[in-house]
Amino acid sequence: MKRAFYFLVLIWCVLSLIFTLSCNDIPTYEEMKAEENKIIRKILSDKNITVLSEYPKDGKFKENEFIQLNTGIYLNVVDSGTGKRAIYGSTDLLVRVSGECYESTDSILPFSTFPNSEYPFEFRFGNAYNIVQEHSYSRDIYFYFFSLGLESILSYVGDSAVVKLIIPGHSEVNGASGSSSYQNSFSYTYLPIYYDRVRYIFY
Repeated sequence: MKRAFYFLVLIWCVLSLIFTLSCNDIPTYEEMKAEENKIIRKILSDKNITVLSEYPKDGKFKENEFIQLNTGIYLNVVDSGTGKRAIYGSTDLLVRVSGECYESTDSILPFSTFPNSEYPFEFRFGNAYNIVQEHSYSRDIYFYFFSLGLESILSYVGDSAVVKLIIPGHSEVNGASGSSSYQNSFSYTYLPIYYDRVRYIFY
């Protein structure tokens, strides 16, 4: 009886040790964020990007000037658009994007929905988060690079606007993830996406 008891205790100790060691291999939120920030610093350096301390008072950005928003997203406004702003729950949009997804400092995946053979993202302002959630497990390439982060920029620009963005995997918009389903598909890793062109069209 004692042997059986000690044997069970031994098994419990071994399993506890294995569980502890495996948990130690899982990076913390701060560690994942720090690793992603290394990639973002490389993007900033490679693209010669200057990060401004405040939003330009005249709303005009130089070519490589970005502002980091409180969501964690970096924004450069190329063209603020016609002045017509999106109405929550009412305005329908077409969005085309191009850029690069950084899986590491050396592994870069380019993409573009600007060719006529590709479809633009189509959604109603206020519904982006639901769309991301609906397609989070579908592996639908069409929605890989669509995110709540793209929609959040409509607070700064309007119809026919063109912007450049860096959307970190750890970005948050009103407490929800600002990243795309592609970024969310990697366990225990945050990946940034550099959008060299994003165009918003209202219809």
